[in-house]
Amino acid sequence: MNQIITEADYRKLIGKTAGRAFVLFGDEDYLKSHTVKKTREAICPDEAFAVFNDITLDALDFSADKLLDAMTPPPMMADERLIVVRGLDPASMKAAELDALVEALALLPEYDYNTVLLHVAAGLIDERGLPKRIPTVLKKLGEVATPVQFPASTDGRLAAWAGKHFAHLGVTVSPADCAFLVAYAGKSMYLLANEIEKICYYVLSKGLNAANADDIRLVAVPTMEMDTFALSNAILEGRTAKALDALSVLKFERTEPVIIMGELSRTLCDMQAVRIYLDAGKNLKEIAKLLGGMHEYKAGLYARAVSRTEPARLARAVELCAEADAALKRSSNDYAAIEKLICAL
Repeated sequence: MNQIITEADYRKLIGKTAGRAFVLFGDEDYLKSHTVKKTREAICPDEAFAVFNDITLDALDFSADKLLDAMTPPPMMADERLIVVRGLDPASMKAAELDALVEALALLPEYDYNTVLLHVAAGLIDERGLPKRIPTVLKKLGEVATPVQFPASTDGRLAAWAGKHFAHLGVTVSPADCAFLVAYAGKSMYLLANEIEKICYYVLSKGLNAANADDIRLVAVPTMEMDTFALSNAILEGRTAKALDALSVLKFERTEPVIIMGELSRTLCDMQAVRIYLDAGKNLKEIAKLLGGMHEYKAGLYARAVSRTEPARLARAVELCAEADAALKRSSNDYAAIEKLICAL
């Protein structure tokens, strides 16, 4: 099997990928799309011939024969061609389909003017245990293609990227406020890019070239973590109507019950951890570090929330959350288990 490489490793190969195939997999879809874009710019700089030299095959209508048909013709007025298979779900392919794909890719040396990128969406290849435990489907594809892993970005890396993205749009934001944006708006690079653009348009329209946390609060949309935080707060305060209102917002947004429950469980458990560390005499900076690099802003929100809640009530909420999670997994995946949790405290 070809060795799994990083995004940084792949960037060094751009412009030298002819005759090779790559499997782009991992949680960070934004960087995968950016990688495809950079590869396209290197291989197909002339848009006039893109229709011949820049081929995208959609996984919904994909077959190994179609890939082979795309690989066979020589490029038009260029030395290379790019073929992107978009949205591939190799784990759901039948054994015969996967074998046919591997056989087609094995023919790349005969058509060495092609670069083939297999774009696999987040979650479709199990990354747990990598690099020691490699999923069978990745081993199979790794016989004829080089896997490129795009793991979820850390908070620090996202904050640094946000600072560069702000600067690219002509706006200065401090590292602390970039970190705040990640804590406030979430870790999706797609969503962060959208929020950064909104914030930049706002401050530039005012004739300014810098943004701060107040601008972020005013313009950006809080992540679902903030919605589940509001839900958690209302549950702990015993304000049933407010909690049901918070749940109704998530239902309106068609958030899956299992996702709400996962975020709710994580939020309540993090609150319990914050309480324990506060009782042990830790400050917010220490607590944030102990909780895996949580932003101090979020740690402060949790600290204020637990200060208004009896320890026994918080412990009971965590217990009920575990029971509701088990009930949800046994049910038809509706909101009844969450509603029962809300009404139980």
